Amino acid sequence: MLRLSRYILSFLVALLLLLSEATAQQGQTLHIVKGKKVTLRADAEHALSYIWFKNNEPLNGFHDQRITVTEAGIYTVIALGEGCNSDLSDPVEIIVDPFGEDVEVNLEIRNLPDANTVQVGRKYNYQLMVLNNGNDPAHELVITFNIPREIEYVGPTGTYPGELFYQASSRQLIWKISEMEAGGSASLWINVEAISEGNAITMSKVTSREKDALTGDNEASSTVNIVFLNIPNIITPNGDGKNDSFVIKGLDTSARNKLTVFNRMGNEVYRSHQYQNDWSAIGLNQGTYFYILEVELPNGKIHINKGYVTVIRY
Repeated sequence: MLRLSRYILSFLVALLLLLSEATAQQGQTLHIVKGKKVTLRADAEHALSYIWFKNNEPLNGFHDQRITVTEAGIYTVIALGEGCNSDLSDPVEIIVDPFGEDVEVNLEIRNLPDANTVQVGRKYNYQLMVLNNGNDPAHELVITFNIPREIEYVGPTGTYPGELFYQASSRQLIWKISEMEAGGSASLWINVEAISEGNAITMSKVTSREKDALTGDNEASSTVNIVFLNIPNIITPNGDGKNDSFVIKGLDTSARNKLTVFNRMGNEVYRSHQYQNDWSAIGLNQGTYFYILEVELPNGKIHINKGYVTVIRY
């Protein structure tokens, strides 16, 4: 009688296996790309037939030395001889990877503020738009949005897919989307408040589980000018009721302020210790004038703005 009872069978990957179909990992575990296949072979001398198992359940109709596998599971085999069987083989685990190293996506992110210039104390919005321009779905998308010191994060507006987290310590917003189909897109609207003067430069980035074919559009930035006051640089005092006066938007006319205007020769032509947005260059020629505006802040500090305003008469 043929003695097979002490045979320990092992699996071997077929020599014709393509690397794009399966990748051997440490031990008896194989990763295959979804839709691909791998051949398992029982290595036992003098065996007449085999019983294959998947997750400890026999596979009916599979009795050859080799089987072709396309599904995830733990596979084992017993070799049958003349009146005796081998021990159960060591297991081989097949893991089906739905992504695969041969899958590439083409993600794009857009960082779109709804204003170019914003006054301190005002709120405005950013639209983060993510697009999948590739032919395959993207998975496990992570979008980051950095909040600069000139603005403060208020919160999202409207609905959005996925999950949203804000890390106050790093001033970073993290948006996670589990899946985006080929040709799909998603948007997130973010509300912020301008808190200090300067250029608010925001940086955004998108990554996914898959490799990106084109990384040049995975990052986007935008710049919003945060100003204390919105001061015009042209007035047209012609009596039509439009832009007739030097109106400084955002100026609290009840707060202590001082406006001084000079001509091109450096001579003072106007002064107001409590400016009321009413200077219309009466008695002055058309031309460019220099101004100094001093405003007392709520904390008692004096904020000084200097610049030029052009008077046009037509």
